[in-house]
Amino acid sequence: MSTYSFKTLYLFLILFSACNALASDDLNASIEQQTTPKHWSGLPLLADKAAERGHKLPIPIGLTLFYNSIDADYEAVNDFQVQVDGGLLGLRGPNDYVVPAEDVSITGSDKSVQLKIDAWLLPFWNIYGILGYTEGNKDIRAKLDNVEGLPCGDSCNGIVLPIPISYTATNYGLGTVFAGQIAPIIGDTPFTIMAIGAIIKAKTDTTDSLIKTKLASVRIGQRFDIGADKLAWFLAFSHQSVNQNVTGDYSFSGTQLAPLMEEVKFDIDLAKKETKNMSVSFNYDFGHRNEWNIYAEYGFLNWKHLIIGMGRRF
Repeated sequence: MSTYSFKTLYLFLILFSACNALASDDLNASIEQQTTPKHWSGLPLLADKAAERGHKLPIPIGLTLFYNSIDADYEAVNDFQVQVDGGLLGLRGPNDYVVPAEDVSITGSDKSVQLKIDAWLLPFWNIYGILGYTEGNKDIRAKLDNVEGLPCGDSCNGIVLPIPISYTATNYGLGTVFAGQIAPIIGDTPFTIMAIGAIIKAKTDTTDSLIKTKLASVRIGQRFDIGADKLAWFLAFSHQSVNQNVTGDYSFSGTQLAPLMEEVKFDIDLAKKETKNMSVSFNYDFGHRNEWNIYAEYGFLNWKHLIIGMGRRF
């Protein structure tokens, strides 16, 4: 056989093998697509197109119960309005005073249980709703050094008005997730990128207060096979703003400050002092169809938070 004929035959075999491999891949994708039953919800839309491209999609409907705790510092948005009755400051009162915002410090802690339901409407677009219950407290400390009209004058300098507020709240909210993949940098595991946004409102039951939370987050991570299970990690950068109006009253009767003030009514708008944070999270999917999952997230940088959850997809 001539050299030319040998090269021709060799190229033909390569081309035949490549075409056969492509046909085999198409056949496998077609078989997998036909043997995978369509979800009862009909979601996500365009699932067949994603399957044709080799994407393995999660079960579209999910229900998750999780616990969340957060400790953060807050600041007064405006001056602290107080009305004092009884004691020296409330003499012939009630008397109104204004504490400058810069003389007010606020720390807070919240613990909550949340129920989340989500659905993948499209292979890259998820929406979710949240309903939850929160127990929290805000520790407000207002210095009286720069308050005008105090009957005690300069002798009130150094006195701090402490108002610890404890409350319970019910909250509800809506959020959305956009997800996509980029090629792996090292190895063959692609990176998943998610953009998340949410708005949550909470009405307190024990104080006249409305808490508004807005969240925007970008997450990047990878998902690995652990036998038949899946393990994913994510690193996130988040922007979270919290605004709360707090009005109510507090009694100092029986405390060391009772001679100075007995009953105090207050009104203040506060906001989270820092709005940017980072977090690391892990998600473990298990079960016959990876329908169960365990989730854990730890926040650091400007405040600390911990989220632990367990869910099931249907």
